[in-house]
Amino acid sequence: MEQEKQLHWFPGHMAKAMKAIETKLPVIDVVVEVLDARAPIACQSKTLEDLIKNKKRIIVLNKADLADREITASWVKHFQANNVNVILTESLTTKIKVKLIEQINLIYADKINQQIAKGIKNPQIRVLILGLPNVGKSTIINNLLQRKVAKTADCPGITRGQQWVRLNHMIDLLDSPGILSPKIADDDTKLVLALIKTLPAKHLFLEEIANYALKFLMINYPNNLSDFYQIAFDQKNITNETLQKYFEQLSEKYHFKLIDNQCNVHRAMNLLIHDLQVGKLGLISFEKPN
Repeated sequence: MEQEKQLHWFPGHMAKAMKAIETKLPVIDVVVEVLDARAPIACQSKTLEDLIKNKKRIIVLNKADLADREITASWVKHFQANNVNVILTESLTTKIKVKLIEQINLIYADKINQQIAKGIKNPQIRVLILGLPNVGKSTIINNLLQRKVAKTADCPGITRGQQWVRLNHMIDLLDSPGILSPKIADDDTKLVLALIKTLPAKHLFLEEIANYALKFLMINYPNNLSDFYQIAFDQKNITNETLQKYFEQLSEKYHFKLIDNQCNVHRAMNLLIHDLQVGKLGLISFEKPN
């Protein structure tokens, strides 16, 4: 991207949070990493991965209700094959407290038994909740506790500080702000993160996001596109020019016009992005396991 140097998505509060996490890690027993089920690898910050590589880990694939079910099942198998425990959740509707406690007790069983053998009646387990902005960490914590203890919003950057909350008599959870890597090298990753609202779209450009989204859908989910918009999209002819024409068709279909009666292509682009993000175009996943 031409204006890479002008894109800044690692503000001061994220750098501060990174240092705070490093400080807390010595007392953390288990890390729960929340990923968006539609793009698990894009959501795995290399910065965070390096920090937690020696910790016991549970992955929560959140927003599974928006992801392609077959691909999500493949991701579960992928992580399990790499000895990582996985929980699927829809954050707002799936109650995962019982599952999470079971997984924590399972992967931490040896340490629990050691503490009990030493006469400790109530072994304590400290769990860190990690993830990129807007993957649903705070919503999941509120879900676990069945009360609002963490601020939530449909945009990145709401959680600014760390807070401990008690899950049960043994388990304490530490919430943390969403942290993006200081540098995201791959352009496709940036665009996917923008589409799942993890990277603020203001840091990218509407045309790039919309063109990427339309091209991706034409290649991977052509029936979803044609069924919803009732427009014939040609998979075999994808160029910047044809993408522009499709957005013009969308403008015509929804009567998006400028003052001079020209097609309001930018409004059509925003429409496509919104429809994709809220699930109107069906269950979509942006990544498959290699």
